[in-house]
Amino acid sequence: MDITYRPAKCEDLEDAERVVQEAGNELRMRHGRQPWPAPPPIAFPKFCLAEDPDGLWVAEHGGTIVGFGFSWMTETFWFLSQLFVRPQTQAKGIGQALLSKTLMQAERNRATNRALITPAYNTASTGLYLKNGLFPREPLYRMAAPAQSVAQKLADAGYDTTPIAPWPEPREWMAEIDGELLGFRRDMHHRFLLGGGATHAVRIERACGTAGYAYFSAEGHVGPLAITPDADAKVVVTTALRCALESGPSRVSMIVPGRADVVMQAVLALGFRIEEPYVLMASPTFGNWGNYLPRAPGFL
Repeated sequence: MDITYRPAKCEDLEDAERVVQEAGNELRMRHGRQPWPAPPPIAFPKFCLAEDPDGLWVAEHGGTIVGFGFSWMTETFWFLSQLFVRPQTQAKGIGQALLSKTLMQAERNRATNRALITPAYNTASTGLYLKNGLFPREPLYRMAAPAQSVAQKLADAGYDTTPIAPWPEPREWMAEIDGELLGFRRDMHHRFLLGGGATHAVRIERACGTAGYAYFSAEGHVGPLAITPDADAKVVVTTALRCALESGPSRVSMIVPGRADVVMQAVLALGFRIEEPYVLMASPTFGNWGNYLPRAPGFL
């Protein structure tokens, strides 16, 4: 098969995300999961393309996009956001070729770590990442529950919150939390979310200082959620969920790392159940996963 590879352009992104939807749905339905009703939005890849186009590549056959690889970097940390190949063209080396193209971004920027999040049942991709030096480091679980049930069970106690103003107001306190929990700043991601990519964000506060921050979508998804190491994780999660319920969603959800046992116990008691298992892969290991809840597999 004659496949060509080239850097992605802005006009490629809608077709590329349709490839993501097609390949993702084939995988999901094969494992008994519901298909995605629409392609993933192009807002974040478009944002990253403008920031650093080195991380976005497409594979073409006969002028049609059949594969998409998308990575981003912050400081010296490289992250693979998406790697999908149309089902009828899989097992032909396209995934490895696209991965190699995106990894050039890591090499050019002298990345000290590389990471990604993939569905735990995606064994073919997991094998590909293992061959490229990324190893399973942390189980992650997308958890969800009916909003009404959670509201009835939530305790009254909670920390105070202050809305986070839109970018570009300085956010050095957020950078300090990210550096402590993850080992790097995430200014690019906060700029994206606070520039219109998130519905609402709050600073979570207690009497002696900041306890963390949280973002919420209109649909009730919480994340990223960062908890300072000396804060009460259960109270932070309770506070975040109360904020998420304010928009009136029908359900609430979040991605909980396996190591976040306090958070996991708290949300299970509120009626949350596992919807999707993921695995974080990296080389080397990093992060305080008892205190950081990712937003989405491709966003971290």
